[in-house]
Amino acid sequence: MSVQFNPQLSSLFHALGDTTRLLILDELRKRDEQTLFELCARLFDEHSVTISRQGITRHLNTLEEAGLIATAWRGRTKIHSLVTAPIATAINPWVELFSQGDAK
Repeated sequence: MSVQFNPQLSSLFHALGDTTRLLILDELRKRDEQTLFELCARLFDEHSVTISRQGITRHLNTLEEAGLIATAWRGRTKIHSLVTAPIATAINPWVELFSQGDAK
């Protein structure tokens, strides 16, 4: 079995390649459906991350483009939720390949 190239992998690994974005994903894993304000507060309180709301928004946009978060509007409030399917889709073929002993 060989792993087929997936063009979305590049954006997925780019999104996962930043510490702040990993912290955002971890905070959404702990408690899903958070606003930008809540995420900024949790990043500061839990991890001492001191970047602007605009900076966090750019990270959230990268995560959304990679399919790792979904957003929904509740009135004028944007809610962010974790989506784990892209990680499983990217990782499972590699795990299967290595578990079969075909890796060299």
